Amino acid sequence: MFKKTLLALSVSMMTASAAQAATVYNNDNTSLNLGGRVQSNINSVFAAYDFDETDQHKVKVEGSARLNVDAKTRIYDGVNAAAFAEWQVASESSENGKFDTRYATVGFETDHFGSLKFGQTESALYNVLGVTDVYEDIFFSANTLGAYADGGRQEGQIIYSIEDLNGFSFGATYQSAGLRGVKSGAAFSLGYTFNQESLPIFLGAGYDTYNTEETEAQNEDLVGLSSSLSRDSFGFGLSVGEIGDGFYGAAGYQLSKYAKRNGYKLNNVNSYEVVAGYGIEGWQFLLGYENAQFGGETVVNDIDLEIKYNFNDQFLVYADALLAPTNHTENRTVPDYVRFKDKAHDLLTVGVQYNF
Repeated sequence: MFKKTLLALSVSMMTASAAQAATVYNNDNTSLNLGGRVQSNINSVFAAYDFDETDQHKVKVEGSARLNVDAKTRIYDGVNAAAFAEWQVASESSENGKFDTRYATVGFETDHFGSLKFGQTESALYNVLGVTDVYEDIFFSANTLGAYADGGRQEGQIIYSIEDLNGFSFGATYQSAGLRGVKSGAAFSLGYTFNQESLPIFLGAGYDTYNTEETEAQNEDLVGLSSSLSRDSFGFGLSVGEIGDGFYGAAGYQLSKYAKRNGYKLNNVNSYEVVAGYGIEGWQFLLGYENAQFGGETVVNDIDLEIKYNFNDQFLVYADALLAPTNHTENRTVPDYVRFKDKAHDLLTVGVQYNF
């Protein structure tokens, strides 16, 4: 799988849950696949999807489900029209009516000149920092990719990507308007993969920038920080090996610079994430660490672990744990989208997942 560039991998992650999808139609250079997954988790209180710090129930069983569609048709020699969409759908009665969009892109794929698509997906910077996003349920969150987006996925984008350029890969995204008051934005990534046929080593660098609308203070502690923000960030990523097949190691670093349009400057965010693991005969073991500093204050400081067993391509069981060895900052001047928790909380989740 990793005998291709990281950009190829990160693009394929968008359709990963469709890998075992059922082919509804495939004829005359036109295909339509349906896929998804259903899972159930036993969660500690802080692992719950909608946890309440006052909740006295320490263990909760929660279900979740996804549904996706992947379509493609040949429209010209060397050019396909392609569309992909994925939704987080209701899996319990208390969530009836829930149908949240994760991905929705449509556009063109060429045989030699890359792809051009439109819609909602991660920005190009994810191609670099996504090297550490390898857990089932723990989201490496020291980086600021999700600051103005839903899990790093932003709507209203124009997305260009090209890979297999003698080991090089390139991605670019333009943000028109999107989630959390985004007026505009852009991101770029460049990567190179060594030893693609043996032990792949990926090196990448990227940049993104966002401009946002004027916003009101969310609480009295943030009155001085309530004006509109701009953010510029630089990211670097390194990975060695293939996830799930022997040794895999990865590291990501991001420097995010915030500034107000009225001239008031916020502190920078420095974040880094590292992960190492090994996969053999269906088993996977992962150990990681993430840290983020906002103006010298610790806002993320977590150890992350995973053990997983794949019975086959469809069914797997796993356990994810997050250990917070020290308290995070209680500095109330840190914006909500940077300050993750006031107190340190350990969490544990055990899940069973079926992909179709």
